Amino acid sequence: MLLLIALAGFTLVSFFVFFFMNKYSRESYLLFNVYFLPLMSLGVTPEAFGGLKLFDSLSYFAFFFFIRDFIFISTKNRIYFYLFSALMVILFVGSLHSEFVNNSLLSILSVLPIFIFSRLLVKEVSVNPGLMNKMIRGFQFSFLIAAVFIGMQMLAGIQFSFYQDLNPNVSTDEGIRYPGFFMDSQTNSQFLGMLSFIFLINLKNILKPVFLNYLLFSLVVISMFYSGGRSGFFGFAAGFVFLLLFFGWKMRYFIGIGALVAITSMSFLKDSFILFRRINTVDDSYIFRAYIWKEAYDIFSNHKFLGIGIGNYKDYVNRYSSDQYYVLKDNTILLLDQPENGYLKILTELGVIGFVISFLLILIPVTKAIYAHIKTRNNYIAVFCIASIICWFVSFNSLYTLTDRRIVILLTALICFVIKSNSIAPVNEENDLADIPPRNRLLPL
Repeated sequence: MLLLIALAGFTLVSFFVFFFMNKYSRESYLLFNVYFLPLMSLGVTPEAFGGLKLFDSLSYFAFFFFIRDFIFISTKNRIYFYLFSALMVILFVGSLHSEFVNNSLLSILSVLPIFIFSRLLVKEVSVNPGLMNKMIRGFQFSFLIAAVFIGMQMLAGIQFSFYQDLNPNVSTDEGIRYPGFFMDSQTNSQFLGMLSFIFLINLKNILKPVFLNYLLFSLVVISMFYSGGRSGFFGFAAGFVFLLLFFGWKMRYFIGIGALVAITSMSFLKDSFILFRRINTVDDSYIFRAYIWKEAYDIFSNHKFLGIGIGNYKDYVNRYSSDQYYVLKDNTILLLDQPENGYLKILTELGVIGFVISFLLILIPVTKAIYAHIKTRNNYIAVFCIASIICWFVSFNSLYTLTDRRIVILLTALICFVIKSNSIAPVNEENDLADIPPRNRLLPL
């Protein structure tokens, strides 16, 4: 506990030093969130006061410091502002309508920072497109930190972590599922799956990843195998297939050979990677989860439009569905705060209206970017980002991760990159994206 407090304090001090040294710029706020990503989910306030994290506190500071950036919204991006405003209204009304009003209202405080971060990111990339490259490198850097954590956990044990109490799924009968700098190995798997496609981006020639891109991509995938998360792996496979549809034969050749090697070696390497050993236990997990999913759907059926209120799932099931729990190895009971399914979690807490609005914020920019790429064949940055978003979509089916700010930062940044990708001027195979002058890199806004 003292370590977490010390790390949170160190990160806050580091932010203000970095922010002031860089002349109070939006870019410094955004880059700090990316390069200090492993620490962004450390707590700042207790749960009784909203359970705000470092990301939340820095975002609220940025909101007041850059307040003018929130006064005027460009016509081009106004649809996202309207959707987010509608979502906030639904969250507020749903909270007032819920049985746990105070808890639900406080939970809204963790949603606003997502809008703050995305607004400042879109605004900054519009005038400073080179920021996208810097943030991609920052996310790549976060993998190096994750790899160090996984390596140390393999050598020194899973106690090498920010957290004293890890999720029970880290240590299972099949073996150790390495959580990296997360509390949960499944979250680590999802994070690595999303991150893997970013390593295929060659900033100097977007259409031709070099050997180093493929090597680092492979290292991320191997790290994901050690995390043992099936949902992250299935999401990664879906994103993998998506890339096959859009890239040339060179990458298809590499991806196809890699997939073939992974499939054929699965039976031989199952003792080395816990993920392969867990593939055969899908049916056992499904039986348990199917029951929880049915219970969650019944809750949704009784609160279809406004839900039970954001942040109220644990309190609600404790009162009305107390058989949703895990029995741990020491015979203690762990009440579930989510139904092992991100979509059902949002449906039960936000209702169908909040659910539709939430995913429109993701689906609209993704659909626009795919259409633009099919039409022009020059939106390859968006293709890589969408592959990562697809990974999240698939793994979200059995894993609610939006309470972890590190996943939120990565997902939000990817969506913002997709939104702005249509404004980046076409880049052919011989162009160096990193060297194009900023004034020539953006189309008129």
